[in-house]
Amino acid sequence: MKEIKITEAQKNSISSVVLILEETIEEIEKLCLTGERNGIVYDVVNNLDEKVRNRLMENINRLREIIKDMAKNLSIKKKRYETKRLISSRIASLWETAYEIKSNRLKGYGDVAKSLKEYLDPAVEEIIQLLDDAEATLYKK
Repeated sequence: MKEIKITEAQKNSISSVVLILEETIEEIEKLCLTGERNGIVYDVVNNLDEKVRNRLMENINRLREIIKDMAKNLSIKKKRYETKRLISSRIASLWETAYEIKSNRLKGYGDVAKSLKEYLDPAVEEIIQLLDDAEATLYKK
């Protein structure tokens, strides 16, 4: 194969996109292969027929081949994730998301009734406290 000239900045950019591609196709694959999932406030109904699922899986496998080829030929280093860091980053994101529904933040959507404030704020505070506790648990010795 002919030598590929690439700057470090170009490699970093390509590496970021390829990483997102790989992570996203993994999520899509899980959705294709997972049956129905029932949460508390959501349901996922797998409405893919076998033909569609098989075609998607073919595409996913081909995408993986291309990613593998790009990683090899462009010398893209494998990124290593640590579970603690992944969980910690998701907790931080959840903390921000939970904070957005505190009653003082909802005023932009209209006046917040006293009854909503009295119900919602303690629930959100408990959510935030539990997230803080989970974060602290990750790094306790």
